[in-house]
Amino acid sequence: MLGRPERHAILHFLGMLLLLLIAGASTSKAQVSASHGAFDGVALVIGNASYQSASRLANPANDAKAMAEKLGGLGFRLHTAIDQPKDALQETIRRFADDLSSADVIFVFYAGHGLQLDGRNFIVPVDLARDGSRDDLIAVDTILAAIEAKAKPDAAKIIVLDACRDNPFSGLVHGAGGSRGLARIDLPKPVAGAASAGYFRVVAFATAAGQVASDGRGEHSPYTESLLRFIDQPGLEVSEMFRLAAGDVLASTNGVQKPEYLVQTSRTLFFRPPSITDCDRLAVDARNFVGLKGIIFEDIDAVKAVPACLDAVAGEPQSARLQHNLARALEKAERLTEALEHYQAAADKGHPAAINALGIMYLAGCGMAKPDVAHALQLISRARDLGDLEAGSTLTSQDLLPYLSDNGKTALTRALTQTGINVANAEQLPDAVGAFQQQARLKPGGLTLETIHALKIYDAVPAGFRCH
Repeated sequence: MLGRPERHAILHFLGMLLLLLIAGASTSKAQVSASHGAFDGVALVIGNASYQSASRLANPANDAKAMAEKLGGLGFRLHTAIDQPKDALQETIRRFADDLSSADVIFVFYAGHGLQLDGRNFIVPVDLARDGSRDDLIAVDTILAAIEAKAKPDAAKIIVLDACRDNPFSGLVHGAGGSRGLARIDLPKPVAGAASAGYFRVVAFATAAGQVASDGRGEHSPYTESLLRFIDQPGLEVSEMFRLAAGDVLASTNGVQKPEYLVQTSRTLFFRPPSITDCDRLAVDARNFVGLKGIIFEDIDAVKAVPACLDAVAGEPQSARLQHNLARALEKAERLTEALEHYQAAADKGHPAAINALGIMYLAGCGMAKPDVAHALQLISRARDLGDLEAGSTLTSQDLLPYLSDNGKTALTRALTQTGINVANAEQLPDAVGAFQQQARLKPGGLTLETIHALKIYDAVPAGFRCH
């Protein structure tokens, strides 16, 4: 009655369509596989935190150091600048540009203050005076121009700007065509010389154009923290990484910060390319980026899949995909406590399908003493924010109102009344739920799990959900 909708054929089709949209052209196009020195990668990493004429920023230096460590571990040659004054920073940028001629993959990361003046984006050096001028800034487009001029046409080029914090240099902005946040950057057209190997460009912003991003309360900014979580995961396609990071920040900031990224690509790019295993052949689901059709849950042969996936995870424990495969196989074998552990391991790495599956486990109480509906709907909502199609369907496809107990209807009535929607009797509940959904801009369709989550009436959810 209340089981999780599988819709595997549709999801497989949509997943493959999404892969084509993200990764570009057909499999005949070349792939760039970047992994531990198997490619020629060059990275410029800049972190500006200790400003002489403004309060010190908490995170950019930490962000840059952590990003440099990740990129160095992936095999990139590093040009790193932490709190360098303008002259030293320009010299670092010059050395970086001179190092690009043989590069297959180019990665630029900036964390710190950034300004938009007359539609152009600028990096703010740490020695900028409060009454400084435009000439004291470093234009982002000059770095992009140097990359285009000195790099191979078919080199993958990635620019990440975590630089949309509140601007303390108001004297520089006023009267100079300054605007809030950063401006969008137009990607150049692919040149003819790149046709044989395809092309790959990404420009990523920590938040939407013209908006301000959070510096974060922890060691890293929200956007950099998400990138660090995903960037070295085995088998994760780079365009998909930016999509996942954007969804992760959207969820972690409750929709306040909305990262944007521009993609221009005709091929796939992996920093750590996938190694297809027997575990994948036996248990990977349809939503994968390793080119396999996928196995629907009912068709998993747990006797074969569990040992194959245990071996695969032992060899590559950092792979979210393999952890998810193992969790599916263990769930099929009805080893639910172990399945929870590995769904959690994959979810901790941001794997959308694993987050959704973990939510379903909590919703049904599988492998635990009792269901935890509140935590379940938080997880499923997060998976939807990360683009999981099944999570969106789970949240909005079923009307639970016919299954509510009298106590559940009482709780629903009370919650609706608190939102300003009065309900005189139970017969009015369907219309009242519809009115709330319109008010809260939720998808209509009866008393959905999404609506229950918005009203926070978790105790009203009827029993009867199952893992599969």
